[in-house]
Order: sequence, then structure tokens, then C-alpha cells
Amino acid sequence: MSAGTDREIGEELLLLTAYLLSSGRGLFDEPRAYGPLRCADAARRALALAEQSGIDNEEVHAIRTRLDDVVQGAMGETQLDDLLDHLCERMATVLHDSDLITPTQT
Repeated sequence: MSAGTDREIGEELLLLTAYLLSSGRGLFDEPRAYGPLRCADAARRALALAEQSGIDNEEVHAIRTRLDDVVQGAMGETQLDDLLDHLCERMATVLHDSDLITPTQT
């Protein structure tokens, strides 16, 4: 994915915000299983924005691609809770073992 302009990334962040707000509202009326799927979709969108902003990491791309498959594929074939456990572990490892984020001082 090529690096996006600040404007393009800003627009995508606004769309992601609208998605998160409508997803939060939908949690009151939608089936319980929709919440985790919406969170997975929001994570997928956030990773796409990270890549668009210039983050170039093979594991980040692999996590986003896996989320693409889940969100855009048939839900019946996926144990979403197990998949999210696995992707959380992968993401934590990526963040811990790379220089993608600056460690905070406490």
C-alpha cells in the first residue's frame, strides 16, 4: 500500500470515527456476535491507515490481510474468539519486538 497524504489519512480517520460511533450505537440493537466482528473490522481499518501512513511491516500486513479475510468472508467458517486471541498475541509481539512504536517513559 502506498503512503497516503495527510488529507487522505485524515479523511479515513473521520470515516473510521463515524464507523466506530455507529458501531457503538448498533451494539444496543444488534445481535451480540456483531460487536466482536465490528471491532475486528475497525482494527482492520486502523491497520490499513497505519500502512497508508507509511508503516511498512510484513507482520502488520499479514494481520491486516487475515482480518480482511475474516471481515469480507463467510463468518460461519471462523471461530472469531480464537482468531482474535491469536491476532492479539501476534500484534503484541509485533509491537514489543519492533521499532514501530516509541516506548513510553513511566
